[in-house]
Amino acid sequence: MGQTSTIITKVSCPTYGKVLIETVQGDLYFSDLSSLSKVYCYPKNKKAWEDVSIDQDGLALVWSCRFEAHVDQIIALSTRVEKAHNHQNNSATA
Repeated sequence: MGQTSTIITKVSCPTYGKVLIETVQGDLYFSDLSSLSKVYCYPKNKKAWEDVSIDQDGLALVWSCRFEAHVDQIIALSTRVEKAHNHQNNSATA
């Protein structure tokens, strides 16, 4: 109680099976969702993987094939977390 919900504000798909989300709190989560690939509606290829959007509440990612990943799953499967401003600074100097 008293905590703000984690809301997704941006998403990108750097490679098949992986997502990068930014949250309203300014955190970036680099997540590998390939462990969910046994789900029958998991996107079958890179093109299908990139056809993703944020749901209307910002609480999940939804693919056109009807696969969904809730923000809690994405955070639990994250391999790295950064502050968005640090990532932008590092990208600008790279």
